Amino acid sequence: MKNFILAVLGGLLISLSFPDSFIPFVYIGGFFVIFYFIYRENSAKKSVFYILLTGFSFTVFSFYWMVFALSRYGDVNLIVAIILFVLFGIAFSALQFVPFGLFLFFIRKYKNSILLAPFIWVFLEIIREFIPFTGFPWNLMGYTLSYINPVAQITSIGSIYSLSFLSIFFSVAVFLFLTQRSLLSISLIISSIIIFTAVYLWGDSRIKNFKKEGTKKNIAIIQGNISQDIKNSQDRLKIIEKYLHLIKIASKNNVDLIILPESAIPVYPLYQEEDVYRDYFFDQLRDIKKPILSGFDNIYYKNDKLIIHNSIFLIDKKGNIIDFYNKIKLVPFGEYVPFPFGVFKFLFPYLEGYDFLPGEKKKVIMFKEFKIVPLICFESIFPTFVADFSQKGNILVNVTNDGWFGKTSAPFQHFEMARIRAIENGRYLIRAANTGISAVITPTGNIEYSLGMFEEGIILDTVYLNNEKTFWCKYHKLILISIIASFIIFVTFLIIPFHVGRFKNENYNQRSN
Repeated sequence: MKNFILAVLGGLLISLSFPDSFIPFVYIGGFFVIFYFIYRENSAKKSVFYILLTGFSFTVFSFYWMVFALSRYGDVNLIVAIILFVLFGIAFSALQFVPFGLFLFFIRKYKNSILLAPFIWVFLEIIREFIPFTGFPWNLMGYTLSYINPVAQITSIGSIYSLSFLSIFFSVAVFLFLTQRSLLSISLIISSIIIFTAVYLWGDSRIKNFKKEGTKKNIAIIQGNISQDIKNSQDRLKIIEKYLHLIKIASKNNVDLIILPESAIPVYPLYQEEDVYRDYFFDQLRDIKKPILSGFDNIYYKNDKLIIHNSIFLIDKKGNIIDFYNKIKLVPFGEYVPFPFGVFKFLFPYLEGYDFLPGEKKKVIMFKEFKIVPLICFESIFPTFVADFSQKGNILVNVTNDGWFGKTSAPFQHFEMARIRAIENGRYLIRAANTGISAVITPTGNIEYSLGMFEEGIILDTVYLNNEKTFWCKYHKLILISIIASFIIFVTFLIIPFHVGRFKNENYNQRSN
């Protein structure tokens, strides 16, 4: 019973270091529990079970909002939503926490094997960016430290994975210091203090020396705060009128571009059939005479087949479509039901039997001096995807609708992940969210202006289009390869000597007998 309570408490402590709690360093207590199960539990089965439970507890406290989103706005039966969430929690823990604990458990006999913990954890996080399905790098451990903005500047070099490495390294140092008084444990604590201080001071200097350089542009962000209940209804005209009203207010200012949230306007720009609402909206834009960048559901027929994309469209001041981008990273079970679960599509009535289709390529939207990297909702959480996308862009634009999550921690978690993408890539990030959090974020992660949750309003600000690339943006592929190679090298040098030694001992014992 004691271990059961410890496991639940461990998951809770880790979750409390994430948004919107952001309680400093309490995650270390959670990892102390995990290391306790690894190095104090004699049974591998029991160790794995309690680590699985710790990971499941973390999932419950960190991702509880999934049940709300599925049942409240996804029309999924509450019992079914809870069952699906439990399965998700087990799978999440089995893919991140269990391999981490299992690997350390089986190499714990090697001297100082715990020093591999940061490498193992980050290696598993990198895998999680790419699998399963489209990947799910939500709440990577680095976000437990990212709220300390000077420290977060290190992500411009090594991305959020560098912060994840540091977070686990600090956990290892504290665990060893509290469980053994050795030269190694004291050295690790001192090293942790020195590293944290050095990173903080360097990051603080980077923030203070930041200069606004590049092509200057005035932008407007519109946060319509459209209730998800209304968005799910057929009251299209009410939504269109509200956004047109806000667009007209914004257009009275000297703005070069007006940005609207994901799926803001309930019309389909490329739909072949007549639509009076679409015609009305575009006619109004021609009168307003300001370019807009907005999210739309992009629905049309191709070879008699209905095609559905989640898209961003750029519309010029004459009401003409200049370009558009179709979302590539779709949300599994939110925008499509992945193989082989298609037979269970009936459990997700909000999809109405149809899957969104992913876009085929990363397309930077070009408009005058703007080279826009369009990130739709979920796409802003992928460090490598955004770095790839940013190569030819000079500004990041993230449009999202977090109204699905209600008054939970999810919008705050989502916002923090988007904020770090600005630092990683050295770009301004414009974020337009239906119900919040909308913001203008500088390349150093400072929030210049923002609108909170469930506020209606307009942000007017000046941004700078910047072509300079951070170290991470330039060399992200090389960095990932280096991390994976380092992990393999460490493991090789740790395991091979042990097996060679064991082989010699076995031969010696056989000869002696």
